[in-house]
Amino acid sequence: MNEKFITEVLQLAIGCWDSDQIKCRQFDCGLRMLLQNYEMKECCTDIMDIEKSYLQYLQLFLVRKKTEGKSDRTLEQYQLHLGKLLQKLNKPLDKITEDDLFLYLAWYKARNVSNTYLDNMRLVFSSFFTWCNNKGYIIKNPTIGLEPIKSEKKIKKPFSDEELEKLRRACIQERDIALIEFLYSTGVRASELISLNRNDVDFVGKTVVVFGKGSKEREVYLTATASLHLKEYLNNRIDNNEALFVSTRKPNKRLTVSGLERIIKKLGETAGVEHCHPHRFRRTMATNVLRKGAPLEEVKELLGHTKLDTTMIYCSISRDNVRYTHQRLMSA
Repeated sequence: MNEKFITEVLQLAIGCWDSDQIKCRQFDCGLRMLLQNYEMKECCTDIMDIEKSYLQYLQLFLVRKKTEGKSDRTLEQYQLHLGKLLQKLNKPLDKITEDDLFLYLAWYKARNVSNTYLDNMRLVFSSFFTWCNNKGYIIKNPTIGLEPIKSEKKIKKPFSDEELEKLRRACIQERDIALIEFLYSTGVRASELISLNRNDVDFVGKTVVVFGKGSKEREVYLTATASLHLKEYLNNRIDNNEALFVSTRKPNKRLTVSGLERIIKKLGETAGVEHCHPHRFRRTMATNVLRKGAPLEEVKELLGHTKLDTTMIYCSISRDNVRYTHQRLMSA
């Protein structure tokens, strides 16, 4: 009962504090300590019973995930997939079975989505129903028997040196070359880049403080080239927006993730470079520093990962490097 009450109060508090994570966590801790002195019982009325539905539990779940520091993009995915599932099944949570979920995934698969996308949906369902089970809202977790959905593991290639140079030459505006050099130098996520402000950059130390997933703070670094282009871009701007990167048209609004993706995609089309998107610069930075001898643990810190396994996904090792290592170590 206390958990449910805390969640509902936090939901109200987040609206008042404009999603301030620190305030929400402090309030959560204080409220828990206070409620240790009380026993709570829910007032059961006919009206309350009628109002209860799966959507109520979905909202409670989203609030809890928000207070845990999940990104807005992750919350949107939870809302999208769980909302569609629960509306399609349209039954009480404790009546949803493993077969219901399996048939729903099979129905969704018929829409020609990839196995990777489908398995991400399965993970979202697992997170929600495991939470419901742990909270006592349902007796049995229907996702326990859902096996991971296998998909073909494709090696996602970083940009080659030639492709990077083509992208640089395709830049006409100073903002675009500053964007490319910044993405390649720092390896930041698209969501991290768009949230940065001018005062987050230390040009003396050539460092930038970013807030990654889970509101984790880390320091990333600028090369001399990235620092030079960024400084020139900022010095030539005439707007008063505090954002580090803005649109070129008035009123020069802060770039969004979709806006950033459009810029990079257009540059790729102009340069004749395929599969151009912001995340590929992150993979390229990680791969290149690893090839040049950086320890995997340091690359993990640069990318802001929690586990080394995640870092390994981003770091492609070329066959030339493998061949050279084999020859060097196996030669007589």
